[in-house]
Amino acid sequence: MQNKFGLKDFVLMVLVAVVGVIAFMSMKQNDRLWAKTQDLISTVGTVEQQAAKLERNLQNTQASTDEMLSKADEIGAKVQNLDDLLSSGAFTVNTSNNANSNRNTGSQSTQSENTGRGSWARPGNVPIEWQPKLDFANSPYEMEGYKLGGEFTEIFEAQPSKLTPVLAEDVYGRRVDDQICETLAAFDPVTLEVSGVLAEAWQYDPNGYWLRVKLRDNINFSDGVEVTAEDVRWSFHDYINNPELETESLRSIMTSIEEVNVISEKVVEFIFNEADAYNLQSAMMFYILPKHFYSELTPAQINQSTALAMGSGPFKIANLDVDNQWAPGEDVVLVRNEQYWGPKPALASLRFKAITEDIARLAEFRNSTASMIRPSSPQFSKVSREQGWDNFAYSNNWINIRSGYSFIAWQCGPRNGKLTPFHDKRVRQAMTLIIDRQLIIDDIYEGIGNVAVGPNNPPSPAANPEIDPWPYDPERAVKLLEEAGWVDRDDDGILENERGDEFSFEFTRATGGQTIERLQKYLVDQCASVGIRCNPRIVDWSLYDQIMKNRDFDAITLGWSATAPESDPKQIWHSESIQNQGHNFIQWDAGQDVYIDKIKATLDYEERMNVFHQFHALVNEEQPYTFIRVSPWLRFINKDFQNVETYPKGLEQREFFYAP
Repeated sequence: MQNKFGLKDFVLMVLVAVVGVIAFMSMKQNDRLWAKTQDLISTVGTVEQQAAKLERNLQNTQASTDEMLSKADEIGAKVQNLDDLLSSGAFTVNTSNNANSNRNTGSQSTQSENTGRGSWARPGNVPIEWQPKLDFANSPYEMEGYKLGGEFTEIFEAQPSKLTPVLAEDVYGRRVDDQICETLAAFDPVTLEVSGVLAEAWQYDPNGYWLRVKLRDNINFSDGVEVTAEDVRWSFHDYINNPELETESLRSIMTSIEEVNVISEKVVEFIFNEADAYNLQSAMMFYILPKHFYSELTPAQINQSTALAMGSGPFKIANLDVDNQWAPGEDVVLVRNEQYWGPKPALASLRFKAITEDIARLAEFRNSTASMIRPSSPQFSKVSREQGWDNFAYSNNWINIRSGYSFIAWQCGPRNGKLTPFHDKRVRQAMTLIIDRQLIIDDIYEGIGNVAVGPNNPPSPAANPEIDPWPYDPERAVKLLEEAGWVDRDDDGILENERGDEFSFEFTRATGGQTIERLQKYLVDQCASVGIRCNPRIVDWSLYDQIMKNRDFDAITLGWSATAPESDPKQIWHSESIQNQGHNFIQWDAGQDVYIDKIKATLDYEERMNVFHQFHALVNEEQPYTFIRVSPWLRFINKDFQNVETYPKGLEQREFFYAP
C-alpha cells in the first residue's frame, strides 16, 4: 500500500502542535502562578509573624499599664481605708502636752470599698486576684524558622463516639473539645497554678461560700458573638444542670454550686451551698458554652447529636452543621479559629483519626501521614533506638498530671439484677493476688511504668506513703477464695460455690493491639491456674460508655487520668456516683463516703491530705479495682513540627508550628 499525506493530515498535525504549544504555555504560566502563590504565602506568614510580635509588644505595654493601675488601685484603697479610719475616730491627733491623753482604744475599720478597676468586686477586704494576659508558655512566633499554616494529625487509639461538649465523656472526645471550648481558668502548663483564661480576675471567699468573677473584655465565641456572664450562668444552670440533657456524670459532681448569678454583663457570682476544697476548681473549669447557639436546639437534638461543638477556643470544628454532623468513623477536622480573641495558633488545622491497631498506627507514622501517635511500650522501647530515628521524630517519655493508671474494675454491685462473685472483697483481693503486675510491666510493657498502688499514685501528696502494692501470692489467693466459699467441689478443675455455680466471669476489653491481647491472655491463664473460667468479651471502644452506664459487665479494663494536680475523688468513688449513670460504675459502697465528704469539706491542705491517706487505705483494703500500672506519657511526634515542649500539664498543640 502507498501512504499518502493529505490536507486532512496536515490540519490535524497543526492542531496537535497548537494544542501542545498552548499546553506548554499553560504549564509555564501555572509555574509562575505557583511561585507567586508561594511568595504570597511566605509574605502572609511574615506579616502575621510581625503582627503577632507587634500584638505581643502591645500586650506587654498593656500588662505594664495594668500593673501600674493595679498598684494605683491598691494605693487608692489604702488611702480610702485610712480616710475611713480617720473619719470614724479610730485615730485622733494628740494636741495635748500629755502624751497619754486622748488615746483611742477602739477597733480599726476593716471595710473599704474597692475602687477603680475593682469597682465590680464585693466590698470588703477579700483580695482581688488579677490575672495576666493570656499567652503561650513558649510562643511559636518568637521561634527561628517559624511558618504559618500546616496540619497536625493525631492518631487516637479508639474511636470517640461524641464530640458535643459535656456529653462527650471519653478521653478522646475531651481532647478534641479542649481545643474548641474554654473555661474561666485552667492550670498553667508549667507551674500548674490556677490561671485565668476567660476570667480576668476573681474574688474567692476565704470561708469558701462565694466566688465573684470578672470576665475579660473582647472575648468572643468562634462565630464572633461576645462571651458574657449570661453564657456562664446558662452553661451551668440550663445546660449542665438540665435534667433533659445527658449530662449526668458532670452534674452529679457539681452539687456544691448552689447558683450562678449575673451581676453585670461581665461579672458573674457563684454561690456555694457548702465549703468545699474543690469549689474554686469546680466553678472555674467547666466549659463556657454559647447560649445563643445551644438554646436554639431542643434537648433531643443535643442528646442525639454527635458533634454540635462550639466554643471560644483557638480551633473550631471545620463543619458545624446541625443537619450534617461529623459521624464516628470519620476523621475529626478542626481549623484555626480566625475569630479567636487570644494568641492565635500557628497551625492551620488539627486532624484526629482513629486506628485501633498498634502496628497500623506506627506504619501510619512512619509514612508521615500521622504527626503524632501514642506508641505501645514495646514499640517505644524498640523503635526509639533505631538508627536515624532521632532525626525523624521526637521520642517523648515523661510523667505529668495526666499520667494515669490502668486497672481491672470488678463489678461490686448487681449486673442485670444478679450479684457477681466480685461483690465479696475477699474475691477481689484474691484476683489481685493472682496477677503479677511487675511481670506484666516487665514482659508486656518492656519495663516502662510502675506498679499502681491506688487511686492516687506517687508523687501525688494524696497517695498514702505507707501503702505498698499488693504482692503476687497465688497460694494466699486460693485460701481467700475458699473463705469466700469458692472451692472445686466436683474435681473438674473449676471452682464452685455452695449452690454449685461455677466461678465463671466475663472480662470486657476494647479492641486494640498486641498489648491488650497479651494482657487478656495472661489474665485468662492466671484465672485458669486457680480454677476460674475467664471469658473475654471484646467490644469497640465506642460501646464502652454505654456498657459502663448500664453496669453491663463483670470485669472491665480501662484507665483513669487526672486533669488536676489534686483530683476530687467524688466523681469516681462516691456512692452518689452509682446513681444516674455516674462514674462509680462498679457500684462500690464500703463506707468511703465518710472520707470523701470530709476531704471535700476540709479546706486546710495538710489535714485534707491526712484524710486522703485514710481513704487510700480503705481502697487498698477493699480492692474494688486491681490497680495495674502507672504509665508515663509516651509520644512519637514528627520533627516537621517545631516548638514541641513537654510540660507538667502535658502537651500544648496550639504552640506547635509546621517547619519541614
